Amino acid sequence: MTDKPRLTVIDGVKDTPRQKAEKLKRARPDAAHMLSCHRCGSREVIETKIGMLYKNGKAQGGTKQILCASCFMRGERVVPC
Repeated sequence: MTDKPRLTVIDGVKDTPRQKAEKLKRARPDAAHMLSCHRCGSREVIETKIGMLYKNGKAQGGTKQILCASCFMRGERVVPC
């Protein structure tokens, strides 16, 4: 029988300075920014919970949703960006 050739890992091509900068940028956490409504421009929000259950005298579960307060007062459910 003949010996099969072994596979080896090579280093490959080195990253360019631009690729290094892009990798560092992706690894960095996102900066904080203020939410604002894309419809009315308001920065006032309310937090609601959808689908909660009332069990053993306590509210449980549900999905949190943040809504624009100004649009909500007009009867619209708008999620600010």
